[in-house]
Parts: sequence; C-alpha cells; structure tokens
Amino acid sequence: MNKTNVIKKLACWAGYCLFAGYSSYMTAKSVAMSFELSDVWVVFIFVFIVAIIAGYCLSMVIGELQNRFNPSRTKFVLSLIGFLLFWGVSFATNVHYMLISNAGMNVVSTELGVYKNYVEKTIITNTDDIEDKMTTDIALCEATISNLTESFIQECEHSIRQGFGPHAVAYLKQIEEEFERTKGQFNDMNSYRGKIYNEEMDRGDIGKTGDRDVKALQNKYSIRITDQLLKREKVIKDFYKRKRPQTKDLEVMRQFINDSLYVVDIPQLTEIATPDVYYQFSKIQLKGNIYDRLNQDEQAEIDKSMKVSKTDNPDDIDKGKYRYRTYPSSRMFSTFNVWDDMLHNRLPEDMKLFGWILFSLIVDIVAFILRIFAR
Repeated sequence: MNKTNVIKKLACWAGYCLFAGYSSYMTAKSVAMSFELSDVWVVFIFVFIVAIIAGYCLSMVIGELQNRFNPSRTKFVLSLIGFLLFWGVSFATNVHYMLISNAGMNVVSTELGVYKNYVEKTIITNTDDIEDKMTTDIALCEATISNLTESFIQECEHSIRQGFGPHAVAYLKQIEEEFERTKGQFNDMNSYRGKIYNEEMDRGDIGKTGDRDVKALQNKYSIRITDQLLKREKVIKDFYKRKRPQTKDLEVMRQFINDSLYVVDIPQLTEIATPDVYYQFSKIQLKGNIYDRLNQDEQAEIDKSMKVSKTDNPDDIDKGKYRYRTYPSSRMFSTFNVWDDMLHNRLPEDMKLFGWILFSLIVDIVAFILRIFAR
C-alpha cells in the first residue's frame, strides 16, 4: 500500500468518525430524552461504539459480496442483520432529534398557549357561572318566600276570616318548611322550625282581630321571615364562596404564565433554542407547574382539545380516530411516540418528518460510504 492510499484511508476514517460521531451525538440526545437519562456523554460513548460496530458489519457485508472464492452466507446474513439493526436505531433517533431541534420551540410555545387560553377561559367561565348561580338561587329563594309571605298577609286581611287564625299560622309553618326543604342544596346547617312561629311563645297571637293588632302581627312575623331569609342568603353566598378556591388557584397560575413563562422563559428559549432547554421547559414548567396542578377532569378536557377527529365526529376521538391539532411536548421528546404518531397519521398537519428523514439518510449514507472507502 503506497503513501497516497494510506492518506486516503486515514482521511476516510477521519471523515467516517466525524459523521458517525455527529450521528451518534444525535442518537445519544434522543435516547437520553426518551428514557429520561441524565448522563448523555455515557450514552454517546456507547452509541459511538455501536456506530463503529455497524460500520464493521457493513464492511463485512461488502467483503462477502466481493469474496468470489469462499463466501460465507452465514457471515453475510449476520453482518447484514447487525448493520440494519444498528443503523435502524441510529436513523430513527436522528430523525427524532432533528424534529426536536427544529419544531421544539413551536411545540412548547403552542402548548403553553393552549394552557393559557384554557386557564383564562375557565377563570371567566367559573367566575361568571358562580356569580350567575348565586344570583339565581338568591332570587329564587326570595321569590318563593315573598309569595308565601304575601299569602300570609292576605290571609290575615281576608274579609271573611279577618284576623290572625290557624290559616295564617299554617302559612308561617309552610315558610319554615320551605327553608328546611331547600337547605340541603346549600349545606345549610341551620334549623328553621320554630324560628318564625313558636308554638309555646306565640300561641297567644291566635284569634286576635282588629286592624291594629293584625297590622302589628303582620309586622312582627314579616320581620322574623326577613331575618330567616337574610340568614339563608348568607348561607347561599358562603356556599358559592367555597367554590372559588379553584378559580383563585387558576388566577395564580395565569399570573405565573404571564409574568414568568411569557416574560422570562419564552424569550430565553427563543434566544438559546436547543432541544435541552425545550425538554426542561416541557418537563418542569408545562407539566410540573401547569398540567399537574389541574384536576383530572381539566387535564382530560385539555388533552381532548389538543386533538381533532379524523372523521369530523368529535365522539370518535375517544375511539382513537384522531390526529393532533396541537402536539403535546411530552410526546415529542419520545422517539417511540413520535414514530408511532407518524405511522398512525396522528402528527399535526404542519409537522412533517420527510425533510429530517432525508437529512438523516444523507448523514448516515455519507458516513457509511466513507467507511467503505476506508476498508
């Protein structure tokens, strides 16, 4: 072998190691994210050794193809299988890493936008719903008691049975029973029986007639009815007040999203723009500080909102007939999930892998051509 051939082989070996090293780095980063491994360089060393083995297997395949005197079918088959196995892993993970590098910013920022819109919409909806329901229940309570109170007053002033009699007492009892009947709706622990008409204390009022006495009794019992009504209204307000803590939690989350993530983190992500920072942002901020703080129903609602039915029937989403409208960053950092979603046509329409498949093929083809020349 002359000096020129030696230099060519060394150059090819150097080129092969350069391209194989770059490919191994992408594979190591992809594997580390998929399996949540922290020591990337240990993974890289292992992957680079595998890449060298893959190159050796390819060299054996070429050698057996060129061996015209005593070729070994077993050696050829095993070498080909080894090469395809090692190369297949490298190729799949390289495509995955390139996807993260180029689509990562869009994925995490779009997902953050989904959370932000959901939180703001839910705060508005919850606040409006609570206020509306509270106002409606108070108005309904007031209307019901007002109608019964009016019947009580009319009974007292009836032209035939003028005066305070059993029928008037019956209306007061009916008002008490109405308070008792509806208190379970608001977890009302108060007792209303005997609070408007007390059998022992008020029985002397029965039978009184005369305009002055009747007016006095109407005023007396109307004040008691109003007192119980105000007590019930306070219970209703407290009942709906207890429904606000989750809305307050969402308000804190909204403030955190606006002040920290949008003002501080997103500009930093844009400036640094590496898969590592996308990964940390997704794992710590999007999942840990937002998604995990929502209850299961809210999580399910968000998950469903990020999908769109392939059949234009929203119910088919639960049957798996969907593609992602917004791709979850948690899936993007897993090689298996990305390829599974691609094969099942679940990737968003704007997320294409063809370009990165072609790029990864070129890197690996150049590396293995150089390895062949270095034989």
